[in-house]
Amino acid sequence: MGVEKLFENKIKRYLQTKGIYPLGTPKNKMPLKPTGYYEKRWGGGTYTKSGLPDLHIVVNGYNIDVEIKSPNGKPSELQLFMINQINDCGSTAILLYPKDFEKFKKIIEKCLTL
Repeated sequence: MGVEKLFENKIKRYLQTKGIYPLGTPKNKMPLKPTGYYEKRWGGGTYTKSGLPDLHIVVNGYNIDVEIKSPNGKPSELQLFMINQINDCGSTAILLYPKDFEKFKKIIEKCLTL
């Protein structure tokens, strides 16, 4: 399994420890009270626009879009354009590298307290 996919799985596991589950998870499969959801995006397909960040996360009503990168990963120009457009509209989109995982956790924690 690739480094980026392993990091993505780490993010998803962390989110679930905070009650943030994959969109569509039945309530009886949620060990914690739900505080949000996430959905994985696959860009360029028939149903998803190319360049959108990998994960769309909603925590207590706050949206965070996350483009996941491996330590040496580089975002495309289209990905950077989409991240900037999301941020310019007042939402939050970030590039997330493994070295920034603790910062990401702080963002989630802050959303959980709002």
